[in-house]
Amino acid sequence: MDELKRKTALILVLVLVLSVILPAQGFAADMDKELENAIRTAKSKFSIPEDYKFSSNIYASNTQIVYELSWRSQDTVNTTYINVSVDGKGNILYYSRHSRSDYRLGGRLPELSREEARKKAEQYIEHIAPGLLNEIEYREEYSDSVMDISYYLTYYRVVDGVPYYNNTVSLSINRDTGELMSYSRNWTDDVEFPSPEGAISPEEAKKAYRENLGIRLIYSYTTTEDNMIRAVPLYATVYDNNAFVIDAYTGKKQRLLYYSYAEPAYLADSSEEKTALQMAAGASIRLTPEELKAIGEASELISLEKAEKLARGAEFLGITEKYELKNYYLSTSWPDNREYLWSLQFSTPAGEDGIANDYVSVSINARTEEITSFYFYGSTPDSVQKQPLKDLAGARADAEAFLKKYYPRYFEQMEYNKINEEYAENLDENQKSYIISYTRLADGVPFPDNGVTISYDNLKGKIASFSLSWFNAEFPSVENVISLDEAYDILFDEIGLGLEYKYRSGKVIPLGAEEKQESAKAALVYALAPEMPHYIDAVSGKIVYRDGSEYKEPKKISYTDIKGHFAEKQISVLADFGIYLEGTEFRPDDAIVQKDFLSLLAKTLNYYGPAITEKSSREGIDELYVYLIREGVVRENEKAPDSAVTREEAVKFIIRALKYDKVADIRGIFSVSFRDSESISGDLYGYVAIASGLGIVKGDGIDFRPKKNTTRAEAAVMIYNYLRL
Repeated sequence: MDELKRKTALILVLVLVLSVILPAQGFAADMDKELENAIRTAKSKFSIPEDYKFSSNIYASNTQIVYELSWRSQDTVNTTYINVSVDGKGNILYYSRHSRSDYRLGGRLPELSREEARKKAEQYIEHIAPGLLNEIEYREEYSDSVMDISYYLTYYRVVDGVPYYNNTVSLSINRDTGELMSYSRNWTDDVEFPSPEGAISPEEAKKAYRENLGIRLIYSYTTTEDNMIRAVPLYATVYDNNAFVIDAYTGKKQRLLYYSYAEPAYLADSSEEKTALQMAAGASIRLTPEELKAIGEASELISLEKAEKLARGAEFLGITEKYELKNYYLSTSWPDNREYLWSLQFSTPAGEDGIANDYVSVSINARTEEITSFYFYGSTPDSVQKQPLKDLAGARADAEAFLKKYYPRYFEQMEYNKINEEYAENLDENQKSYIISYTRLADGVPFPDNGVTISYDNLKGKIASFSLSWFNAEFPSVENVISLDEAYDILFDEIGLGLEYKYRSGKVIPLGAEEKQESAKAALVYALAPEMPHYIDAVSGKIVYRDGSEYKEPKKISYTDIKGHFAEKQISVLADFGIYLEGTEFRPDDAIVQKDFLSLLAKTLNYYGPAITEKSSREGIDELYVYLIREGVVRENEKAPDSAVTREEAVKFIIRALKYDKVADIRGIFSVSFRDSESISGDLYGYVAIASGLGIVKGDGIDFRPKKNTTRAEAAVMIYNYLRL
């Protein structure tokens, strides 16, 4: 929960950094010349037909003026749009070319390989920004999908051999034509990069990380298939990797980002009134056990009237009779949808200007009757001119007095989140507001996703908002977890602590101001590798995501048993595009079972469900079949996950995936040249004929062998041929 606050605050900081700054008058005199230069630069780098209609926009971001140029073809049926952004120095920051025809669905293998597309991309980079290739390195990725129509390539900046991930160049290349579809240069000019000479060694950095940043044992959580919340013990970093790092010269903790302590403003809910529960049942309708259970649970929930009474009766809310209930609704809680929350919005009557003066929003657990959150906001605060009243210690004392009085059971199970103070700036001064948070402890282990967050209005001397998050979850024992030393070894050996530059902004001077702009500075630091999650399963020692699911490093799929096989090329190419079977062995000559064949076929469509493996759950396999039955690829009575697929059945599924089955079902119009055509099932004759005509299947040139079980290699060849259409 405290991490959510940090992320919210970070977004606010970034919004401020990227806010538009109107250029001073002195800059306006040069805009016409720079705009002309931008247009000439764009037309020299990209092919832009003379009859395209032109428009432009100018904006300033920080100290940089950017010229946004747009061209549009006069074809009203398939209009082509070209957009180019150029800065005042003539650097191309952005390019895109698109038309309606570009958005056709994928679902076929491309003409170009990724390596060929990369060569094209680097030719484009050199053409657009000569010499830039010498300052960047390619980031290897294996995330191509057969559904894409472009390759997406990313490069990051390198200075003196040290990566600077804040600066990137990204491109998309049409996978068939090699055409540049988009180009984006995220670059910070005039950055001072300190020399890497004199930096501490990696071993010294690891020691400094342990002493000054560190990791700790926490509980995280995941939601099971039956919607239960399960706690997961993890080792996690104490500090965010982007906000706190190790200074590469001193080994001390260094803060790069600051977070506002002010609570974001809340807006009134302007939605129409919603009735919460509307239940009607016909006597002739039979209800399932699950439906009856849901009705039984609903009967335990408090009514709207009871929820309103609880809200008005809470002395700390101060909802007097002058407040009217304006909006209300009942909804399931997240992530525990077994709980229900009443959300109520009260406001005082609107004045002559039609604006209500004060609002109070309250959430109440519809089962336990506890107030889980509230916030106050008003259009005419009565303390605009006041000075801050208390320091952080005084505000915290008020917060704790509130918790001890109204939420003592929870307060006893929480600890103050002192680390949160380090994310804020100037806390030695009295602030207009403070964010004060407490983290739940389960058997002495922090559970950061649970706890309390309070926003304290230091102008009024009162709590402005309160939020309680507390899951009903079982916490596994941490008696047998790996040691902290073992966790550090995994962190450094498998995730890695490396030398890099990170952005640290200088003082921002508005455009046109007389003061000289203070250059931005890059900090030379040791930080954890950014490509991987920074969580370690405390039991298994594996690298995991926050929910405890195992992280698998993206890598090129390869098999140990296909070298020299007739289907080696097809199997390898499919794997490059995410169409593969799990494991290091493909077993090309084994018969393929239905769930594996359909898993391969589904990956050529818009299916993003769980991968099918030998360990797949029944629910995961069912999800695959639900999708394919809905798409018309499989019929309900054909479901046989572990049965071998015959060659004619394989053809049937592919033709249905192509949506040619209605034609294939027509009898008496097809002819098949295979010698054994009479052995093809009558209802599948048209399917084999179409597949043969399209080159999806060839048999041995003489016989098709329709009743023979399809091997895994033959399945790969069929799907490869189908994707080459």
